[in-house]
Amino acid sequence: MVTHVDYLFEMKKILWDEALSIGDPVLDGEHRQLIALLNRLIDLIDESPDVEQVHQILDQLELLAAIHNRHEEEASAHADVKFSQAQQREHHLFRAAIIEARSQLKPDDPGSSLIDVTESLVTLFISHIIDQDLDLAPLLSQNEVREHSLAEHLTRRFQQISLVRGLEMLVVISLLPMLVFAGMIMHQAWQTASQADDVALLASFSERVGDLAHELQKERGLSAGFLTSDDVAYQISLGLQRKQSDQELAQFSSSVATQTQGDRLSVLSRLAVVTAKHMEELGRIRQEVDQRRLKPENSFDLFTRLITELTELSTQVATLSRQAGASELFQANAILIQFGEMAGRERAVSAAGFGRGMFTPQEYRHLIALTSEQKSLRRQLRFFLNEAAWVEWQQKYDSSEIAEYQRISDYALEQGSGYGVVSLDSFTWFKVATVRINLIRDFQQQLTQNLLNEMYRQRGESTALFMVTVFGGGGMVLLIGYVALQLARSIRLPIMSLTQGMRGLTAGDKSVRIPYSMRKDELGDMVSAYETFRRKLIRTDMLSMGEERGPLEATRHALVLKRRTAEGEVYKKLASIDSLTGVFNRREFMTLAKKEVSKVQRKLDHLAVMLLDIDHFKRINDSYGHSEGDRVLKIVAQSITAALREADILGRIGGEEFAVLLPSTDIDSATKTAERVRSAIEGLHIQVGDEEIQVTISIGISEYCAEEGQIDPAMVRADRALYQAKHAGRNQVCYQQVA
Repeated sequence: MVTHVDYLFEMKKILWDEALSIGDPVLDGEHRQLIALLNRLIDLIDESPDVEQVHQILDQLELLAAIHNRHEEEASAHADVKFSQAQQREHHLFRAAIIEARSQLKPDDPGSSLIDVTESLVTLFISHIIDQDLDLAPLLSQNEVREHSLAEHLTRRFQQISLVRGLEMLVVISLLPMLVFAGMIMHQAWQTASQADDVALLASFSERVGDLAHELQKERGLSAGFLTSDDVAYQISLGLQRKQSDQELAQFSSSVATQTQGDRLSVLSRLAVVTAKHMEELGRIRQEVDQRRLKPENSFDLFTRLITELTELSTQVATLSRQAGASELFQANAILIQFGEMAGRERAVSAAGFGRGMFTPQEYRHLIALTSEQKSLRRQLRFFLNEAAWVEWQQKYDSSEIAEYQRISDYALEQGSGYGVVSLDSFTWFKVATVRINLIRDFQQQLTQNLLNEMYRQRGESTALFMVTVFGGGGMVLLIGYVALQLARSIRLPIMSLTQGMRGLTAGDKSVRIPYSMRKDELGDMVSAYETFRRKLIRTDMLSMGEERGPLEATRHALVLKRRTAEGEVYKKLASIDSLTGVFNRREFMTLAKKEVSKVQRKLDHLAVMLLDIDHFKRINDSYGHSEGDRVLKIVAQSITAALREADILGRIGGEEFAVLLPSTDIDSATKTAERVRSAIEGLHIQVGDEEIQVTISIGISEYCAEEGQIDPAMVRADRALYQAKHAGRNQVCYQQVA
């Protein structure tokens, strides 16, 4: 038989109203799902539910609310900061209300407290939709208008309004010269940027070629010294130099493999591929040098052939640079690479002669030719350097290191002319000559870097000019055209929307939304007034549930009648329940402990005692406040209860300290139960303010001994075990046996 109370409550479902729709299918669908879960809670109020059913629905509600909150925050990503903060605050309040609902449920009579829980959640949820979520609707609608208004205007509205059509023609005609001029600037800027990219590409490639040639030159000189001298320094330096050469060779090969050059640079690309292939011969040359199967002059020729291919690449770069617009610097770069190669050959020839103790006629003639060639290259360099660069070169070349090189070089030319003995340490010459070559290489790298910097600057300026023209000029064109096209529409559309909305309200349709509430003029005030009126109507309908259903307060009154029949029992239980956590207070726990002791003495059964204390609880109170600390206590008490058996007795005996009686439980079983409780608490993730924290507990266990008569000795042993767990590092279980 259905009672009057049952009938009233059965009619009190929350109905979805299309006026609550915000225009997003995902968000609206999640609103419907949340309402369905709240309706399931309403269904349970008069069905004598068990706590597990309610908790399952609350879990689903919390999970769906978290997902829905994330979707709402993504949808409002472009809203102002104040709106986003208010939205996040309401999301937090709703999730906190769900957590609070769990602690308010009475385990022995969940139905009596479920109405308060449900009413609170329903009020929060409906208020959130009406006061907060509906503000998303104009945001979403305005985005849609911004995305499609121009296209719609051009395809439909523009053709119907002669004034707008004439305005469009006037704007296009007046803006056409600006468009042409902007296009010319963009084309020129693009060409300049592309040319700068080509030059930078050539400069980078030339730098890589020069680096590899420089390292091979040093290896050539060391190989010559190694083949003609027994100085161990050559052998050690040669091994180190080969590693450096290999690194540069690997980078050169990688550069060739990944080079993305245009068609007009394809000749250079093909030469680079061939050169990289020829570099594979380096391994064979090294093997023959190590086995001393090569004569110094043969080693010199083999290395020189590889280096010559690299210098030819630099010459090809200089040739291509005439098209790229940086010819003089590239010519200077090529001359410096040649200069470094001549100096490297001189270093290798002289190293061989000094290592042998004399120069062969062929070596001496070669030395004379190399000296003459270097002088010629220095004269040529002057023509391709500007005044500042030439002065800097002169300053570098007039250093003391160059003077030392010149002294030894003159000595070689003087003593070697008679093919007599030359008494100079070969490795000393190699170091002095290397300093000079490094100076040449450093200056060449500096020129290349200056060129790169200049190209980057030109490319940056051209790119900036291009972007300014595109976004500045283009934006100006679009702005002028768009403003002109929207003038006629800017007033008419809001008025039409207001007219449509007011007609809908008079017909009972509250779903019409007007996407112009952000306007800061008289029309915006009218739209805001309409939206306020619409929301009040929705709120009234949602909370009243319609005339035929009766107000929610009537249902509440009817259910209160049902609750009063057990009111005496409720007051009786309140005296024994801890008001904060909902578990037994200390007095009731000790009373129940005496009863359990009596049972044990009669039945000769087991009884275990467990003391639990939240670790570092004071930090939570100090960091987040006592209100958040109290909420953590509630959640921990709820989780402990869920991990215990129905026969187990949980009580709060101190601030953050709990005690549990485990009837018919020996010390081994109690240890397993305690570990299950500890693990459950450790796995909690509790939202505190804007943060998510984890808490742990320490547990002490002892077993009651019937000979002791009272529970107190067992409590003392459990307390000692708890202290032991704290002292051992917390978040663990310890026990003490009966002495």
